[in-house]
Amino acid sequence: MFSIDNFEVYIDNTDISAMITSMSLYESIHGNLKGTIHIEDKLNFFELFFRGVAQTSVRIRYSYFNVPIEIMLYADGVTDQVINKQGKSYNVQLVSINNLNEATARICNSYSGTSNDIISAIWIETHGPNNVLILDSETTSKGKYIIPNISAWAAMRNIVNTAHDKNNTGMFLYQRLADHGQARFTSIYDMVHNKFLSAHYDNFQIHSSEIDITTSTAVSGTIGSTTDFSMPEYNIDFIKKLSGGMWGQKITEISLDETQNKVYSPMEHTDIEIIKFKLSNNLYDTAISLFSPETAVSEEIIKNMKYRLFNTTLMASNVVAIPGVGCGMIISVDSGGGLISVSKADGNYLIANINHRYIMEDGEMKYSQNIGLVREGTQ
Repeated sequence: MFSIDNFEVYIDNTDISAMITSMSLYESIHGNLKGTIHIEDKLNFFELFFRGVAQTSVRIRYSYFNVPIEIMLYADGVTDQVINKQGKSYNVQLVSINNLNEATARICNSYSGTSNDIISAIWIETHGPNNVLILDSETTSKGKYIIPNISAWAAMRNIVNTAHDKNNTGMFLYQRLADHGQARFTSIYDMVHNKFLSAHYDNFQIHSSEIDITTSTAVSGTIGSTTDFSMPEYNIDFIKKLSGGMWGQKITEISLDETQNKVYSPMEHTDIEIIKFKLSNNLYDTAISLFSPETAVSEEIIKNMKYRLFNTTLMASNVVAIPGVGCGMIISVDSGGGLISVSKADGNYLIANINHRYIMEDGEMKYSQNIGLVREGTQ
């Protein structure tokens, strides 16, 4: 493991980095950043910074192989506190400022346009103009969205669940640590074409640290190495998924206000039969609802594609931390390299989540990553 440099953690305006013995920051394509810091408090600092309903900001800053990281989070409570005569130890739970804004803002408005247009408008109304949302993909889903006084989180989640790009692939809204906490709205198509490149722009791999002596001793070969690969799931609950139509459905659409049925042939691999009820064409007068594609075959394919993306999960634990890597990127995996350990599990994966782990050892903060990888896995 390598160490991070210039490590600073400010709670409000006080540097408490000397009190921190471990820290974890978690990112996922399913949402916002969150984390935990463990504090050994010999100065009774707890009484000063944790102030009930008052919001306590936590700013984390460090560099790793000259790649700077700075992120602002908020304290969301204290857990596992132990009190003795020498002081206190406890965990501070951290959440993104986006969590606070999206939970407390209420949206009661009407929007029209593409999914990008609508989510951008809600984003500015919720977070203000300075918190920028990065739109990585062009969306072709469009329509009108009447929001009946619900939380901004619920309103945006409805858009994410139904949005798609011109390639009919679903969308994800998430944050990366490497982006300093900026949020992204990205399609699966653009994710799978966003391959992570190392500093030398070669075919970077998460690999076994025991491949050979060169890769296990050189710095460039050590980064991204681990001895701990595991596959929690490979096509688990196949019968349940098949019966649910994850590989294709034969859809009967019932138009409630037109007294007619329409049967769509299977568009994928199987023809599991389901019945859907179409939204009334008169609900939005002359406008089209943003959610009307839910009743179309293309929308079912998009939803199934999201499910299938997590059909195979591979976990690379205690990876020597990779600078600049983030969820929503494609990365290659070589889990063995020998005749016995070579596996169909090797190849390209989408990074679904990363748990960034920092542990104080001999006065230095060691940095490793637990990387969750996913792919459809039909091989």
